[in-house]
Amino acid sequence: MPTIMISILPDGIPVDKMENDDNGNSCPLPTQDYELNDMNRQVAIDEYGYREPNTSVAFRNDESCGTCGMYNQTEDMQECIGDESGETGYCQLLKFVCNSENTCDEWAEGGPITSD
Repeated sequence: MPTIMISILPDGIPVDKMENDDNGNSCPLPTQDYELNDMNRQVAIDEYGYREPNTSVAFRNDESCGTCGMYNQTEDMQECIGDESGETGYCQLLKFVCNSENTCDEWAEGGPITSD
């Protein structure tokens, strides 16, 4: 049975469009479209303070992307991203591939998302 999900996102947060790959797996479009991913990353930088740990802005090591409740590192997502290093994941909120060591002002407790 089809499922309809409605999300109300704050202004500036990109919409997560999905695209099926050759194997029928559904991947977020930013994991397949580098230009879209870069645009969404720039929104995260400009509007949500996405940054590396060595910036001059306050940064708590326990609040990195790799520990965020919106950081998706499931096996399926890793296949979408195409990175087996374990250093990247997908931000479910801001819709871009991000580095586990970085952070942003939207960090949420309870992550990462690891089970399918």
